[in-house]
Amino acid sequence: MRGFDLKAFRRERRRSMPGIVLAFVIGVGSYVLADRYIPGVSGILLAIVIGIAVRSFGWVPWWAEVGLKLSAKTLLRLGIVLFGLQLVLGDILALGWEVVTVVVITVVASFFGTWAAARMLRLGGSDAIMLATGTSICGASAVAGAAAALDRGDGKDRSGRDLDSGVAAAIAVVTLWGTVAMLSLPFLAGPLGLDQHTAGVWIGAGVHEVGQVVAAGGIAGATAMSVAVTVKLARVVLLAPAVAGISLWSGRRSAGGSVSGTTGSRPPIVPGFVLGFLAAVLFATFVGVPDAAAGYLETAATLLLSVAMAAVGTGVDLPALLRRGGPALVAGLMGTLVTVGVALGAVLVLVA
Repeated sequence: MRGFDLKAFRRERRRSMPGIVLAFVIGVGSYVLADRYIPGVSGILLAIVIGIAVRSFGWVPWWAEVGLKLSAKTLLRLGIVLFGLQLVLGDILALGWEVVTVVVITVVASFFGTWAAARMLRLGGSDAIMLATGTSICGASAVAGAAAALDRGDGKDRSGRDLDSGVAAAIAVVTLWGTVAMLSLPFLAGPLGLDQHTAGVWIGAGVHEVGQVVAAGGIAGATAMSVAVTVKLARVVLLAPAVAGISLWSGRRSAGGSVSGTTGSRPPIVPGFVLGFLAAVLFATFVGVPDAAAGYLETAATLLLSVAMAAVGTGVDLPALLRRGGPALVAGLMGTLVTVGVALGAVLVLVA
């Protein structure tokens, strides 16, 4: 058994620190900008957009690459765990069985609809799963969760394919179509005859990112925003079983037919950060977060997710995606239409 190499650790820390600092500058800057100067826009969403812009304009320095990749993985997982402290199962169950049913139906239809569209357009299996998870559950965070479940430990899936490009494409596509949904659904609610409660359920079930749901709900009204965020959190809770299922599927698939010459231990059925997320939800539900600490923890989670999303955004080369990512864009559009359409139908039948 090899001992801990302190010199290697310090060397890696020196290599990572510049990129981590850059991610913090973009992420914290985005949080402050959104909070003070751009009402209704999530700092997380703004961080993704700025990160994508920095990469697309070629402004990412070579010395920041290592730290940005580390921030995109480690800080994102920590942010997801802290985000779990904001979820109380009782608030979700208080929505009623009808709304919970809307959430489950929408997530299942969205996942398999997006996956089928992606496979029909000849996207790889891992790429299809990441895109489907991000579309159906909670955007970039869900894409990261799916990637963690598919990762065999070296940034590749069980077939030996590199995951980074698929992660970047899935996040860019989910962000793009989620933004379109964010801007569209609040203005369609009125012509469709939805009151603020039903509009909130539709927005929470149909829009991809948590930040996008907050923004869309805010456009629709205070009641709509409150309902939409709670419904969205019900979708977020489904991230844990989804990632567990993906990890189990990935492990079984590799056991049944791995690539020749490829070795590696079977991934855990549930990644550690998902267990941490579940533990945080259970703690918030059965123990409770002190009021004095709740605001600080919420801010910390949002800041971490903003920093991580800034790093994730710097991995997205949007011009290259638009040139070569046609199938992913079309699959994302089809998945978004399924998500919005199924959510609306379920709301009209079960809630309205």
